[in-house]
Amino acid sequence: MRQNKGPKFMNFTKLNEERTKDLIKNLEIDYGFDTSFLNDYIMYITSKDKIMLSKIDIDKLNLERVNSLGIYFGIFHSETKFRLSLEGSKMIIPTKNYIKLDEKAMKSYVTAENLFVEEVEQVEFTSSAPFKIVVYNKDNLGCMSHRDKEFLTYMSKSRKLDYGKVF
Repeated sequence: MRQNKGPKFMNFTKLNEERTKDLIKNLEIDYGFDTSFLNDYIMYITSKDKIMLSKIDIDKLNLERVNSLGIYFGIFHSETKFRLSLEGSKMIIPTKNYIKLDEKAMKSYVTAENLFVEEVEQVEFTSSAPFKIVVYNKDNLGCMSHRDKEFLTYMSKSRKLDYGKVF
């Protein structure tokens, strides 16, 4: 899937200009937010199709090794499907394609459980975006995908909370 040319630093390659513009345009269409802040960042793609945002242009630095870079913004699941990370979702204010959770559903979400449509407080779908942003009390918690009557979670094991210990 990766078809970027340009300098490669360890596992990071600068996302080419055309693909960067396409990604920003698709995010604006899918979630209806002002994407102008993304112009302040340089996008890098990893060997695992993760997008990292950085204000530092590593092309201009003489680095032998880079272990991490910037903010993990999201990941490509395919050429047209991009899922925002927790950090990426927190950087935006969606006006469409989001799921509002009540407290009970939020507790299920942070323990990495899938949710059924009837468990969520509000669902705002205005386009066929592959992922919906999860919102609780005006705080974005990440993304879920929709299949039939269920929302599928993508929370990593390292972020999953143990319900019995937390609530």
